Amino acid sequence: MEQDLALLLIRFQDALGGQYGRLSRPKLRLMVKLTEGPVSVSELAERLHISSPAVSQMIDKLVDDGFVVRMSRERDQRMVSVMITPPGEEALKGALAAFRDRVESLMAALSPEEQAVFTDLLRTIGQVI
Repeated sequence: MEQDLALLLIRFQDALGGQYGRLSRPKLRLMVKLTEGPVSVSELAERLHISSPAVSQMIDKLVDDGFVVRMSRERDQRMVSVMITPPGEEALKGALAAFRDRVESLMAALSPEEQAVFTDLLRTIGQVI
């Protein structure tokens, strides 16, 4: 059963994967975290459960796109935080709309009752993780 569930989760994740406007799914996750305020690369890596070098690469690309900026912290100039920019907020807004559309298209295959059960299960799992 656990293996079946793992495979189903991977298939579901694959169905949600891809591009959302100008953001890939990993960049979308990173940008959502930045809506909570400026954060360091190491904090982002910890929150996203990925390596700091992987986060740094994503940030480099997002900086090139003008979606985020790096800035030194006032109290310690050696510490750098990452912050979302107004163009980044617009890109995120579009990406979230595209993500919602993709989720809605997947959910359309379920009856209203199944959608309610699925949503409740996701909320429960979300509280655990």
